Amino acid sequence: MRVFMSVDAEGCTGIFKLSQVMPGNPDYEFCRRMMEGDSNAAIRGAFKGGAVDVLVNDAHNNGDNIRIEHLDPRVRLISGSVKPLSMMEGISGAFDAVILLGYHSRKSERGAIAHSYSYSNIFEARINGKPVGEAEINAYLAGSFGVPVVFLSGDQYVTENIRSVIPGVRTVATKRAIGVAASECLHPEVTWKRIEDGVLAAISELKGDPVKPLSGGPFTLELQFATTAHATLALRLPGSNIENSTTVRYKAEDYMSLYNGFLCMTALAASFDERG
Repeated sequence: MRVFMSVDAEGCTGIFKLSQVMPGNPDYEFCRRMMEGDSNAAIRGAFKGGAVDVLVNDAHNNGDNIRIEHLDPRVRLISGSVKPLSMMEGISGAFDAVILLGYHSRKSERGAIAHSYSYSNIFEARINGKPVGEAEINAYLAGSFGVPVVFLSGDQYVTENIRSVIPGVRTVATKRAIGVAASECLHPEVTWKRIEDGVLAAISELKGDPVKPLSGGPFTLELQFATTAHATLALRLPGSNIENSTTVRYKAEDYMSLYNGFLCMTALAASFDERG
C-alpha cells in the first residue's frame, strides 16, 4: 500500500488568519509546527492502516515549510517550488491512495483563508461548469492517474464540500470557520488523534469497498480573474479564449492537459503588477 500526501497550510490545526501562513511573520513558526504535527498524525494513521510507503509533498507557498527532521523517519518529503505538478508533485499511478491535509475552501465560498491557488488573482475556477477549489482540482489530477482521494482535513466548509464531490471520502474538521480570518479552533491533541484515526480508517477501507477516483472528460476550464489585466495575460496561453472581460476558457480532452493549462494561466496572470 503506497500513499501520497499533499499538505497545505490554511486548513491545518490552529490556523485561522493569513499572517500565520506567511514566512517572515511572527506566527509563521507556529504554522510550521502545525503542518508537521498534522502530517505526523496522518502518517501514523497511514502506516497503521497498512501503508508501506508514504510520500509527502509540502504543497504550501514555496514548499519550504515542513522540516524533514520533524517528520516521521519512515516517509520521504518533497520540498521546494517550481514543481511540474505543483501541489501534487510526485503523484503517479504507483500509489493506492491520496491524502489532502490542511486544505481550504475556494475563493468564492465561505471558509478560513478561502482562496483558489492565488490569494488575490483568481475569484473562481470552474470545471465543466461547476465551481471547484484546490481540493477538487488536485483530486481530478490524482484521478487521472487512477488514484482516489480517501481523506481530507480542513475547516467545516471544505470537508463538507469534498464529501459531496467524492462519495465515501473520510474527513476531519480541524476548526469551525467563523469568517475568512476567524475560526473556533480545536487543540492539537484533539485534531491529531482525529486525523490519525481518520486516515487509519480511510486506508483500511481500501481493502474492502474503496473510494473511486474522480474521472471524466473532455474538460472545460473557466477561470474568473480579479481584473481584466489578469484575464488578458492568461489569454497568452495558446488555445484559451475570452468568455467575458474577466473570465478565460480553456478546453482539453484529458485532465493532465487541462491541469497544465490551469497552471500556465495562473502563472501568466500572477505576472501582473498593478503598481506598474
